[in-house]
Amino acid sequence: MRSSLLFSFCMPLLCMPLVPAVSGNHHRSKVLILGAGMSGIKAAQALQSQGMRDFVILEGSNRIGGRLLSAKLKSGHTLNVGSQTVNQGGNWVHGLEGVDGENPIWTLAKTCHLSTKTSDFEDNVYFLEKSGTFVNETSSVLKEAWKSLEAAQDIMDAHKNYSASVSLRDALSDAGWHPTTAVDYAIEWYDYDFEFAVSPEVTSARFARPFSTFWGAEEEMVIDQRGYEHVIECLARQFLSENKTGHINDTRLHLNAIVSEIDYSASEPSVEVTTTDGRVYVSDFVIITFSNGVLQRGNVSFHPALPQQKVDAINKFPLAAYTSIFLKFERKFWSFDHQNVLFVSDKRGYYIHHINYAAFFDNDPNWYVLLITATEELSKQVESQSENATVSQIMEVLRKMYGSDIPSPVDVVVPVWYNNPFFYGTYPTWPNNFTEKEFDDMIASVDGRLYFAGDSLSKKVVGYLQAAYLTGEAAGLCISGVEKSSSQLKRNCPDDLKTSSTSNAMGSDFSVWGILILVTISAF
Repeated sequence: MRSSLLFSFCMPLLCMPLVPAVSGNHHRSKVLILGAGMSGIKAAQALQSQGMRDFVILEGSNRIGGRLLSAKLKSGHTLNVGSQTVNQGGNWVHGLEGVDGENPIWTLAKTCHLSTKTSDFEDNVYFLEKSGTFVNETSSVLKEAWKSLEAAQDIMDAHKNYSASVSLRDALSDAGWHPTTAVDYAIEWYDYDFEFAVSPEVTSARFARPFSTFWGAEEEMVIDQRGYEHVIECLARQFLSENKTGHINDTRLHLNAIVSEIDYSASEPSVEVTTTDGRVYVSDFVIITFSNGVLQRGNVSFHPALPQQKVDAINKFPLAAYTSIFLKFERKFWSFDHQNVLFVSDKRGYYIHHINYAAFFDNDPNWYVLLITATEELSKQVESQSENATVSQIMEVLRKMYGSDIPSPVDVVVPVWYNNPFFYGTYPTWPNNFTEKEFDDMIASVDGRLYFAGDSLSKKVVGYLQAAYLTGEAAGLCISGVEKSSSQLKRNCPDDLKTSSTSNAMGSDFSVWGILILVTISAF
């Protein structure tokens, strides 16, 4: 039933785009949406679903999709087929169905006919650098390590009510997990760093919840050759017009529009947004979907400044560095068909996790591809050094594992997120010493005119694509309710009608997740 809200039938007049008013470099619309990732596109779709067509979407880059971005791996000279598409940002649909019903991203993926394959993160083989041997999960050293970690996790699950100041490291230690060996640190990285992008020292024990809490533990890897961004493009095509070749050409979508200033100082209910090329956009409401990384850098100036407690909260909530590195080879030099290979060394997290793409494509020779994950400081190092340096380091690891005669890759993709000025990071995670009050300050709207959405702003599932989707939906429905003064829509976001002013504390600001309880109900 949820899909009835996503892709409901519209009467022609309702679905027709409304051309925003333009005078020279000045543009006027009822709502301005900053960013065309999942949050921004879903916010626009939610507005249009309520009959609000007078909006403009500004996107700083030349495409829609945000941190869903694919790349092509070129074929080697011995291969006579086309290139293969891999995803530089998001790679999985995390969770399919659980206590909260069906994951809306899975619903969207099915509606958009996205090709996926099931990931099995227990289908592992480990290379122990010290002994120079491969072992699997049945080996005694792995069994004992996993048994100890899982026992600690059971104790943590039973405890549940940790204070905000308790890190995952503290909680694990109190539960009896004290890693000492390379194997211990490897499986810890696999269970925590790989999931949350940062180490247990940084992550909150109370709020770092896995997606499986709400939508089950199943994960689908996206292998669609249109790229994962196809789901956002598919959603956009439900309400944005396109030309005969399928290119979105709706006048409400403005690409290459880099925002430099947001001025909400006017006494009348309007906001003026200026781009770096001098265009000025005026609207009654603005939905801001910038990443915390962008807001922390101060590249966008606010007039007046955002409330200090909101700024403080944003600055405390990191957007971690996380890099998915792809290497394509002309021949498969690994003999096994496991999905995951872990390099167990004394360097915790050092090019540790390798995904064997051949296992997802029945050993198709065009998919002799390894995806190697780097997190935290290693990810930042990868972005700061040359691609050749990164490949050299990875090949040193692979030659320890498979021998010195293995070939060099025929193509490589090394994404840049942490140093990308449109993002300044890859993955948000709830840090320890960050309270619920601070989270409410971070997500709060300002003066009834500035609204915020994104994958950092879901108290329920920080960091996942469904967080971006649901917070975008909440912002769109909230604004439509405020504008139309509909009693039904007011009930969808009652707290949001009591927004903060720049001179007052933000104790009365809205909680996105208070909204979403009723947003979900409205989908049926």
